[in-house]
Amino acid sequence: MTRDPLSHTLKVFDARTIYAGGFIGGGDWAIRFEPPRKIKFFVVGRGHCLLALDGTVARFRLEAGDIFILTRDVGFVVASDLALAPQPAAEIFRGAGKSIIPVGQGDDFLFLGGHIDTHHAGGRLMIESLPDFVHLPAAESGASRLGALIGELVEEAAGGAPGAEMACSSLAHLLLIQILRRHLSSGDQLRPGWLRAACDPKLAPALNLMHGDIARSWTLPELARAAGMSRTAFAVHFRNVTGRPPLNYLTEWRMLQAERALRQEGSSIARVAASVGYGSEAAFSTAFKRVMGVSPRRGGRLYLVEEAAHAS
Repeated sequence: MTRDPLSHTLKVFDARTIYAGGFIGGGDWAIRFEPPRKIKFFVVGRGHCLLALDGTVARFRLEAGDIFILTRDVGFVVASDLALAPQPAAEIFRGAGKSIIPVGQGDDFLFLGGHIDTHHAGGRLMIESLPDFVHLPAAESGASRLGALIGELVEEAAGGAPGAEMACSSLAHLLLIQILRRHLSSGDQLRPGWLRAACDPKLAPALNLMHGDIARSWTLPELARAAGMSRTAFAVHFRNVTGRPPLNYLTEWRMLQAERALRQEGSSIARVAASVGYGSEAAFSTAFKRVMGVSPRRGGRLYLVEEAAHAS
C-alpha cells in the first residue's frame, strides 16, 4: 500500500519530464513559440528576459533562477525587448536537437526548456488542479533545494558531458516534483483536482486505502472512518478538494490503472476488469468508456500510437 499519494498519482499519469534544450542569447532578440499542446517548463539559467502570453495583457520579467510552467495551449513570445519582431521558434531550432544554440549577439542570457509527457487521460487530470501558468521567482527558490537543482541543470546543460541529456531530464523531473510540492502546498489557491487531493493530508488515509486495494468495494463509511471524519464532512471535503465524490474518484482511479494494464502485451479485457474490481466485462467496458472516452480495446491502441509518436 502506498503512503505517498503524489508519487503514486504521477506514476499512474505516466508523467515523464523531457529536457528539450535551450538557447544562449545576447543583444536584441525575440522568439515566438507556437501553442505547445504539452505542459511546458522553462528555466532561466542566467541573465533576464521578458515573456508575453497570447490572449492576455500580462507581461513577465524572468530573472536568473526563475521557473515558469505553462499548462495551457497558448502561444508565447520570449524576448530581450517585446517591441521587437519575433522569429518563429520552429525556424530557429530546426535540426538543433537538444543542444543549446546561439540567438542574437552575445551570451549574457541562458534559457533552458522542456515539457512533461503524460498519456492523454493523465494529462487532462494532471493539469486540472493547476492554473494556466506558474511563475516561481528565484527569490522563492534560490535558498531552497530548487535553487540547487537549477544550478545542477544549468551546469549539465552547458557542460555537454557524456550522459548530459539523461541527467538533464532527471534533474528536470526532480524540479517538477519540487515545484508541485511548493505550489500544491498553497491549498485554497488551487483548483479542485487530483493533484490537489494527492497533497491533502486529511484525505491521505482514504486515498491510501483506495490506491492500495483497488479491487475492493470501498464504502463511504469505511473511507470516512479512515480519514477520521463523519460521512458528511468527509464527502463534502473530498468533493471540495477533488471536484468529484469519493466513489467517482475511485472509479476514475480504477480506469487509469486498467488503462495501464491494457497496454501490457497479452492482457485480456476480462482479466483487467477483474483486477480492478469488476466481475462483468460489460460493466467494466461501460465504465471505462464513460471515464476514458474510448472503449478498452481502443484505449490500448491509442497508447501504442502515442508511444510511437514519442519515439519518433
